[in-house]
Amino acid sequence: MVFCRHMTTRERSSTMSGAQASLSPAAMANTQGRDIFPPSCSIIFLLLKLLSYSLSAKGKADFSVSGPGQPVLAMVGESVKLQCHLSLNISAEDMEVRWYRKEPSPAVHLRKKGRDMPEEQMWQYKGRTTFWTAGLAQDQAVLTIRNVTVFDNGTFHCKFKESTGSAEATLWLRVAGLGSEPRIQVRAGQDEGIRAECTSEGWYPEPQVEWRDFRGQTLPSTTNLTVSPTTGLFAVVSNVIVWDRDVGNLSCSISNPLLQKRMETKSHLPGECSAPFDLKISEHPQTVSS
Repeated sequence: MVFCRHMTTRERSSTMSGAQASLSPAAMANTQGRDIFPPSCSIIFLLLKLLSYSLSAKGKADFSVSGPGQPVLAMVGESVKLQCHLSLNISAEDMEVRWYRKEPSPAVHLRKKGRDMPEEQMWQYKGRTTFWTAGLAQDQAVLTIRNVTVFDNGTFHCKFKESTGSAEATLWLRVAGLGSEPRIQVRAGQDEGIRAECTSEGWYPEPQVEWRDFRGQTLPSTTNLTVSPTTGLFAVVSNVIVWDRDVGNLSCSISNPLLQKRMETKSHLPGECSAPFDLKISEHPQTVSS
């Protein structure tokens, strides 16, 4: 801490006299009209403020990074582009650009000193990412991820870094999978009932299953969902028991809540006077946008 005290008039005169007495006549002539006192408290205070500002600003970038204002949607097996950009219209060609998930290292993709750094990349993304280098001159960072999987679902971070500091933005990737066309198998059950089973696979996120009769009435059913450990996709097995064969047709629809789309299949049930049967495969599968 620096302490400053203003000198009284008597102290100032005494200091001046003492200073002049210690100088030679030639030095006295050179000091005419010049202040021989140390800097005032205000100057010292200003210097300290500038130093404090310099230290506090260290590591902070003079730019910001932003991404899209809403989640990016991608389909399983397709490619997706993730994009973020600088707030200032400046070139980012000399900056380090890092795309990462939970931890900065290893990265989803890293561009440093004008080249890609595959040796610092997560193994899950090796051979799957491409960085659009032309975008750096336009203050943009565009990353393409190929062959999107369920495990890409979630947050991504885009970080720009230069010598004076860094800034980053967070993006949300939502992955969706539209499964296979449902198939209905119909079997004669016990006690004259009819058992129908609807199967499909390749869904993400968790799908919704619904059975209806020919009148459009919803039928109670039992549905089991399993997740593949290798793909993360859902498989569906749904069962319904019909006691009245006169219901005519059955429909099984499976919908993706993220895509607002559903796959539907209809199957015809034999009536009371029909011959005995063992198995009937569904007819007329179709995709319906809700």
